[in-house]
Amino acid sequence: MLLRNLLLLSAGSSLMLGCGTGLLQPKVSEGTIEYALTFPDYDPNGLMAGMLPEKTTLSFTEHKQVAELSAGMGIFRTMMQVDNDGHSMDYHMSMMGKRIVSHLKPRDMDLFNADYGTATILYTNDVDTIAGYPCRKAVAIFNRLEQNEIELWYTDRIQMDDPNWFGPFAEVPGVLLRYDMVQNGIRMHLDATVVTPGKVDQSKFAPKTDHESVAPPVLHHELAEVLGTFSM
Repeated sequence: MLLRNLLLLSAGSSLMLGCGTGLLQPKVSEGTIEYALTFPDYDPNGLMAGMLPEKTTLSFTEHKQVAELSAGMGIFRTMMQVDNDGHSMDYHMSMMGKRIVSHLKPRDMDLFNADYGTATILYTNDVDTIAGYPCRKAVAIFNRLEQNEIELWYTDRIQMDDPNWFGPFAEVPGVLLRYDMVQNGIRMHLDATVVTPGKVDQSKFAPKTDHESVAPPVLHHELAEVLGTFSM
């Protein structure tokens, strides 16, 4: 009986260790995620290759997130300050000394997600580990995209309230660590490389007083003009 109990205990411990990356790993509620960026439809040796961004950084707490991106050797920058609880976003754009910001609410998101159309999310049993975190796979199918399927890999080990509310993957119940985005016809692949738990500088969430406030359609038009230059 003693030997049987020891064997059962050993088997149970092995099972727990085998699932440890998913079941025993504590959730992270504050930190940064760095994503590598690639552009599947662009020639890596093409004329615009040197102007495209190579990475983006997401800083997060349980209730807020800030995504920062720089392109064109720093000439073009965007920053999205997102309040997940209040479902609002301050979308900043700067280009050659011009700085604008727009305050977006859920009603404004259709304008910025117009490329996608209606989504159907299919959940699978596939699993993977990305940047050290266990992820599950879903597939989003859109009725407007030419390549209408997007793979989504998401984790529940990063604790963030309603992290995807503002995008086309709003219903996905976790933080996305590998996925594609499409804006103004440009497809961008994001793949998390490093997740760094730790305190985030709260100034990242503070209003930026050096940006001119504009209406959402104005910001959308300005973004379309800039992104149009990258698709030439």
